Amino acid sequence: MEQLIMRWKNDGADAVPISPPQGCQIVNFLQLENAVEQWLDIVQYGLSNGKKDAAYYHKMMTSRPLYREDKCFFILENGNAIATLTVICDYEKREGYIHMVACHESTRGKGYGTLLNRIAVFTLKKEGMETAYLTTDDWRIPAIKSYLRIGFEPDLSTEDFRERWGKIYTQIGR
Repeated sequence: MEQLIMRWKNDGADAVPISPPQGCQIVNFLQLENAVEQWLDIVQYGLSNGKKDAAYYHKMMTSRPLYREDKCFFILENGNAIATLTVICDYEKREGYIHMVACHESTRGKGYGTLLNRIAVFTLKKEGMETAYLTTDDWRIPAIKSYLRIGFEPDLSTEDFRERWGKIYTQIGR
């Protein structure tokens, strides 16, 4: 089944700097030792059906022409990488793409998804993106709620999307 699409439009407000919670840091791929391995550890929880090898990272990330390692972010909790998100910027189109958003299974429900989304919006604004999009699956309800909270809206361009979003909105009471 094709993934759902959500879209964001820059409201023109300034990018709000992010203060991570006590005991946490926000770093990018270039600042993290063994970054590929740590990325693989995180994305195995919901994005890759189990732990993959470095070839998976290259397939999903470096094979994308606009991917930049400095836009692949990690949240560290007490020094351990526990969440990741990548912002891919098309500076020519001024459009961003939010890619591979994941939290380690043991840290879910602690607000790290919301923090990742704040990192995404901050980066999109800082990089001058006018619009952005992401793709997600129908069953990723907590992620969808988080995306909605930060201003992403469902793409309703097809009958299939409208039908699936209707079911999701019923499920979340919206």
